[in-house]
Formats: sequence, structure tokens, C-alpha cells
Amino acid sequence: MKEIYNKSVSVIVLFILINAGAFLFKGFLHEHGFGIRLLLIANLLLFVLTTAGFFIQMRAIKSSNINAFIRGVYVNLLLKIFIVIIALGIYLFVIKGKVNKPSLFTAMGLYILYTSIEVRQLMKISRKKTDA
Repeated sequence: MKEIYNKSVSVIVLFILINAGAFLFKGFLHEHGFGIRLLLIANLLLFVLTTAGFFIQMRAIKSSNINAFIRGVYVNLLLKIFIVIIALGIYLFVIKGKVNKPSLFTAMGLYILYTSIEVRQLMKISRKKTDA
């Protein structure tokens, strides 16, 4: 459990930094057309998805069956894709077509950032495992 916590610290720090940055630069972001609420919700959603996916893949890495690892990767991928699509659909339904493009593209960048951190941490763990 301690190994899981140590490897997820970077995701927690990223979550806190993005939230702090959104609150500190609230005026600046609002002036430049960013929706703070969308950024915070997207950050929370991506943090939860990344953390859940990290635990799913950690459990799969510890398995001696290589198929369990592949299933973990697919479950994580499908979980993220479907939940992000559902969240995007809810967002589009609620705002009735008035898309906040700067916030939406920033959320896409956050998705890439969270995913790259998750992959980097999982690669470090899989290197330590001798039969991976």
C-alpha cells in the first residue's frame, strides 16, 4: 500500500497545484475567457479517473497472469474514455451549445498531463517487476 501511495503522490500534487492555480489566477483566467468551474470539475474528474485507473493497473501489475495486466490496461482505457464522453455530453447538454473553448482545450491538456504521469509511474513500477 505504501508503494501505491508513493507512486500516486505526483498525481495528488498535480491536482492540488492546478486547483491552487485556478483559485490564485481566477481573475486572470476569467478575463481571458476561461470557465473556472469547468476547469475545476475537469480537474477533479481526471484526478478521480487517474487514481482509479492507477489502482486498477497496480492490481493488474501484481498479478502473475499477463492477461490480467492487459485487461487492466483496457479497463482503464475504456473507463476513462466513456466517463469523459459522458461528462462532455452532460456539459454540452447543460450549457446548450455555448462551448467555452479555452477551458475545454485546457481540460484536454489536463487529460494528456494526467495520463502521461500515470503511464510514467506505472512504467517505473513495471521495470522493478522481474517478470513484467
